Amino acid sequence: MINRRNFLTKTAVAFAGIQILPRSVFGAASANGRLNIAFIGAGGKGWHAIQSLQHNELVNFVAFADVDELRSTKARETNPSVPFYRDFRVMLDRHGKAIDGVIISTPDHTHHYCAKHCLQAGKPVYLEKPLTHSIAETRDLMALEKKTGLACQMGNQGHSGGGILLLEAWMKAGLLGDVTEAHAWQNIAWSNPDALPAAEPVPDALDWEQWVGPAAMRPYSSKYLPAKWRGWFDFGCGTLGDWFCHNADAPYAVWQLDCPSRIEIESTGPKKTSFPASAKITFTFPTSVAGGEFKIHWYQGKEITLPRPPELEAESPVPAGGTLFRGSKTTVLMGTHAGTPRVIPEIKMQELATTAPKVNTKRSSHWNNWLLAIKGEETCRSNFAYAGRLTETMHFANIALHLNRNLTLDPKTRTIVGDAEATALMASPTPRKDWAI
Repeated sequence: MINRRNFLTKTAVAFAGIQILPRSVFGAASANGRLNIAFIGAGGKGWHAIQSLQHNELVNFVAFADVDELRSTKARETNPSVPFYRDFRVMLDRHGKAIDGVIISTPDHTHHYCAKHCLQAGKPVYLEKPLTHSIAETRDLMALEKKTGLACQMGNQGHSGGGILLLEAWMKAGLLGDVTEAHAWQNIAWSNPDALPAAEPVPDALDWEQWVGPAAMRPYSSKYLPAKWRGWFDFGCGTLGDWFCHNADAPYAVWQLDCPSRIEIESTGPKKTSFPASAKITFTFPTSVAGGEFKIHWYQGKEITLPRPPELEAESPVPAGGTLFRGSKTTVLMGTHAGTPRVIPEIKMQELATTAPKVNTKRSSHWNNWLLAIKGEETCRSNFAYAGRLTETMHFANIALHLNRNLTLDPKTRTIVGDAEATALMASPTPRKDWAI
């Protein structure tokens, strides 16, 4: 770990002017029943999280941490009394006793590092998707959740929506008939030219050392951020990492899938530093709740896309992302984030309107589910025990894309069979000096 004296010295200025802190920072949980929530990442997705919880009656903001002062401007200006830090470890040191939970919205390569710090400090975490940057990191966080018993939630918000509940009811009622495969897709390509960008001066508002974190150091470039890091293999998980946990969530959850036995790929070509511009990936799962094999066909990018469903009305465009189930009786289409399912064509939906099961889809939001789990009133729906398996499946596919070959897996041991090079990519990269945890 980085020398604590050094990083405390570097961030000492953050303490100036806040030695006398507002009542809202300490003791609020016991005073008004609200939970004191800290944020690692206050710009981008972090700002979205802050906005989502700004007026939530369960929440009190205790502190913000972000390596980019410019990107976090809106969060700080909207909440001027909330202490701000560049280094989240300083935030934990300073406010640890007051923090009831931490929301982590950082690039993929720092998810494990930040979450492990928090869990080891006894703090429940809400961790944006994808859960981690490697299979080894995923399994480590799953083990920590089990060991600590803390409330842990991955940020695939659709998992708390009504779409999965309704789809499950339809499946159990036999509305779809026999279903042995699903199609999920997103027409976005997180892909870059296969060469690292040239060095640029680091902006004054950015702490590049901390942004890189445990990854191998490289010169700053504006082609890494904001958000562009998703398309670089060392920092992100590509289109799969961005969207698989959303659009493959419904079939994975409803058909109770686990580890695949086979991953087959076709793509526009591998890249050493990035991801293919477009790809189709077929996941074969040996068993499902319905019995027998189940397949998920995943499409990403603009060159290899979902064939237009013949059941879709001629005037209706194919959504840019979503999930399709073609059963022996009906075909069901869902939007992104496990959106509300509908039978296609629409005339078929109208025919089934009176006989299709009705479901009460109202329940706590994904945010509130986590908050109530901290209070012991609910259980996290996308806890790491579930989200970790979904994330692992995504990582296996990214390994196949990176090496440009199909993979055979042993679902019982959750290992890759007969491929040492692919197996090596299941591990986490060695953290750079002073960044091990």
